Amino acid sequence: MLRFTVATVISTVLLSTIMSGLVSFFITALNTGDFPPDLAPWISSWMLAWAIATPIVFITAPFSKFVANKLSDDPRDKE
Repeated sequence: MLRFTVATVISTVLLSTIMSGLVSFFITALNTGDFPPDLAPWISSWMLAWAIATPIVFITAPFSKFVANKLSDDPRDKE
């Protein structure tokens, strides 16, 4: 169940980087009332969000993939 290939590590880092960047961008904009937000507060919140999101994605991704495979009836998911 836990197979960390190079592609898995790269996709996990990319996913956590993109998602934490986008979410922190909009939350910073909402909290400050500026759109787009100032660069320094956004980057600061993004780095904190990324540091939290990356280990969470590494931990939860195998479980979510396992659950998705169990819920899927597509035979290609059983490989």
